[in-house]
Order: sequence, then structure tokens, then C-alpha cells
Amino acid sequence: MATSPASFLRTTTESPQSQGPQPPTRRAYPRLAGLRRWVGRLLLPGPASATSQPMWLVAVLCGLGACGALLLHLFVPTVVGMGDQGDGQRLVCELGVANQAPFDYTKFTQYIYTSWVPHQWFGESCGAGGSGEPYYSSQSLLLWPAKWITPLLGWGPGLDTRAVGVLCVLVFGVLLTLFVTQLPGRVGFRILIAAAATAVMDDGVFADFFISPYSEPACFLGVFATLVALMFLWRREHVTWLGILLVTLACMVTITAKTQMISMLPVIAVALLWRPYRTRRRVRAAAPGSRGRTLRRGILLRVPAMIAVAALVGVTGAYTLGQPKRFSELNLYNAVFVEMLPHSPDPKADLAWLGLPADFASSSGTTVASPNAAIYDADYPQFLQKVSQEKIILFYLAHPDRLVSMADRGLDAIAHPVLGYIGSYTAGSGHKPWTKEHRFPPIEGISVVFAAVPLLILILQLVTLVLGLAVASRRRLGPARTGFGAATVFFAVALWLQFWTVMLSEGESEIYKHMIVATFMSSLCLVWIPALILLLRNPEPASPPVPAMRIVEVTGAV
Repeated sequence: MATSPASFLRTTTESPQSQGPQPPTRRAYPRLAGLRRWVGRLLLPGPASATSQPMWLVAVLCGLGACGALLLHLFVPTVVGMGDQGDGQRLVCELGVANQAPFDYTKFTQYIYTSWVPHQWFGESCGAGGSGEPYYSSQSLLLWPAKWITPLLGWGPGLDTRAVGVLCVLVFGVLLTLFVTQLPGRVGFRILIAAAATAVMDDGVFADFFISPYSEPACFLGVFATLVALMFLWRREHVTWLGILLVTLACMVTITAKTQMISMLPVIAVALLWRPYRTRRRVRAAAPGSRGRTLRRGILLRVPAMIAVAALVGVTGAYTLGQPKRFSELNLYNAVFVEMLPHSPDPKADLAWLGLPADFASSSGTTVASPNAAIYDADYPQFLQKVSQEKIILFYLAHPDRLVSMADRGLDAIAHPVLGYIGSYTAGSGHKPWTKEHRFPPIEGISVVFAAVPLLILILQLVTLVLGLAVASRRRLGPARTGFGAATVFFAVALWLQFWTVMLSEGESEIYKHMIVATFMSSLCLVWIPALILLLRNPEPASPPVPAMRIVEVTGAV
């Protein structure tokens, strides 16, 4: 029987035997696919939770978990902290206490001594370097309450730095709670990022500072609080007065922690002025000219931010003027004789540019405590008259090639965050002098890679900046995600300003300790990068269209 061409084609098409060997069929693994979907729903950002009540419960649990992890680190099985190089007395003595152990530089760097008993100070023995000038820091906001709760915790009268550690842990727990509420995405994603941020803070490189008389804890907590405040400021389409207030207060605490933290001022000033203040109401219509964007309206809408910036400038100026003059002199000395001259191809030419005698070159590499320090030179008053921080900045602007080697030294300091010359244990703990604890060392472990290739630190910071810009520029991701991206952008810029403030003000003088805040911020970039990547790869579903009544933006100056 004859076969029609149509039936022949149909037969050859439908018959697998006529098509030759077939590729092996990919097996389906429903359990594995289900596991992948479950992990995706749990950890990927996805849409935000529908209700806020469970999110607050999760945020509080995250904060409690962070507190528990840090307390275990600092107190179990023994107390760990940071030894004192003598800087602690200038801040703690203002509370009317003195360390129970007589100060000895070597002994105090070998171990930690937590007990400070009531003491009456006289003359110039309390203050900056024996000058009698008071030293101010927002760390006192933690020291005063710690002095009050020290007897309640059974550690006797006065101040015990273990109480300071407890307060620091509680403050971080509160900040992490707020951080979780401001993060975009599902609950699992927020928990993942919060756990990573806790892991950074819980590293001994940073956590040990909580039990110490130093002001670095206020820097760490202030930087993190400023980030959370920026996320709140930009989480919605409109900037509110509450967001401006929170950013201003967080920045004030950060700036007044240490003089180097003044680098935060220009970044936060730009952040506050970035968006105009607006209100949002539901109305049926808007006047034709209500959306006009004139220069005058743009200025008026930024009046609240201008007031906040003016307050920040005023607080920064008062804080700078209130700092001990002795510190300003030491910083200038270190910037010239510890940083500039030892790394100069022609020290005498540098001194001539500054207007100083050429014989100062013999003091290159010295500190004020060195036997051949320039302070013993008869021409030293010329140094105080002719050298200023502004002149040092102008010098490096005129010699930009010198900034390359300076940046290399700064990156090397970030890559070596462990302060091996300061002990972590108490004198009676049975550990050898200058022993460092390694109970939870994720950042310390990663720093081994950075120490081999310090340039990776700069790449890490640049990647954070680029990803932050990518998230912040995609309006379709929603205000919560773009707000987080914008906050990381300003975070990266603040990190660079902090880096260069330290290098230009003090340089290589105790660079590893002075660079610890930049190290902390660089370590947090390890958390921001995966968070930003996940936010870019998993956009939030678009919102359903708004029915019936139109929502119109009405802007108005406060």
C-alpha cells in the first residue's frame, strides 16, 4: 500500500528511532530542586515581609543573639580586653578614678587591669600627657553609666572596664536590632546579613576594645549607628525630620569620639543635603504648578538639612577647639618627623619647603620622647610657628607622588589588624605577657590574605562603592533597597576620608592602632558586598497598581 508524503513526514518526525542516537535525558531530582527553592525562599532577599510585627520580633531576637555572642567572647572562660598604653588615664581620670595597679608602661601593655578605684586628682596629673588639659570624647557617654553600674555588678566602687564592655555589648545589640528592621527583603536574608555584621564585631580585633579605657568603642558603635540612621533616612521615598535628626545625632557621637573621626563631617553633610525634605499625603488632585522644581524651592526644601549641617559644624568646631593643644603639637610632630622625613628622597628639601632649618633632618624618625628629638633644638619654636595641618596637606598636594607610598603603608596597617604589642588577658589568668586571644578570629584569618596582597583591600572598597551605586541607581528595586545601596556608597567614601585623615595627621606613628577604625569599616565591606549582589540578582516584585484614588506627592518646606 502506498504511503503519502505527509504521513511519511509525520512518521519520521514522531519516531525517535528514525532520528538516530539521542542525548541522554537530564534526570530530575525533585528533592534537590525543592531544597534549592527552600534555601532561596529562606536566604534570598525577595519581597519584604507583609507585616511588621514578626519582623520586630526577629530583630529583637537577632539583637539578643548578638549580645550573647559578644558576652561569651569577652567573659568565657576568662575576661579578655585590650591593654593600656597610657592613653586610658587621660579619659578615665575625668571620672575621679585611678587604676588600682600603679601605672607601669610595660606591665600595662602586657596585661589588662580592669579596676579603677575612686581617686582625687590634683594639678596636671589628670589630662592629656600631664598637661592638665581635659580630653573629651563621646566614649564618656558609656563610661559614666558604667561607673554607676560597676557596684551593682559586684565589682566594687569606682569604675571597672568590664562594666564598660557590658554596656558596649548592649548598645551594639540595640543597634543591630534597628539594623535588621531597616534591611530590605525577607526575614532569612536579614538574619544572614545581621549574623555577618555580628561576626565582624565579635572578632577579637574589635571586640577586645570594649573592655578597655580607649575611645575606639565609641568609634565602632558610632559608625554603625550612622549607617543605620542613613538607611532609615533613605528607606522611604521621602526624607523626614526624624531621619534627619537620627543621622545628625549618630554623626555627632561618631565625630566627637576621636579627632580623626572629624572626617565623617563632609560625608554626612552631603548625605543630609542630598534629598530635599518632603511630606506625603493622599489627595485627589494637585495644582498644576505644585510640582515645579525651581532653585528657590529646592533651597527651601533643604532648610531642615541645612539646620542639621549647621549643628554638626558647630559641634565639630567646639570639639576641635576643646581638644588639648598638646595633642595638636604631637600630631604635627609625628606628621613631619615620623611620616614625612623618614620616607622622603630629600628631607632637607622638604624642610625648606616647610620653611624649617635643614638641621632638623637629624631628627628624622624620632618621636617627642626620643633623646635626639627636635623639641630639644633651639629652632623648635619655628616649627610651631610655621607648620600647621593645612600646610602639611598643601605639601602633599604639591608632591602627589608621595601619596602612593603613604597609601601603601596605610593598606599594610589595615592588613595587619592584630595589635601584638598589647596583651588581651588579665595578669592572673595564667597566660604569658602580651598574649593575644584568638577565640573567634574571622577577620584575623582573612587578614592573612590581605597581608599577602594589600591591594585587595582597595579592590574590596571599590567593589563596595560600585555595587552600592548600582543598587542605589535602580529605582525599580524599591526605596528600601536603594536606600541601603546609597548608605553603603557614603560608607565607602567615609572610609577613604578616615583613611587619609589618619595618614595625613599622624602617619606612621602607631599606625596599626590609629587605623583600626578604617580596618573595622573595611571589614564590614565583606558583609555589604554579598548583600548588595543578592539585592541586585533578586529584585523585589513590582507593587500592584494603585486603584481608584490617585496618590499625588505634595512637597513643602518645614
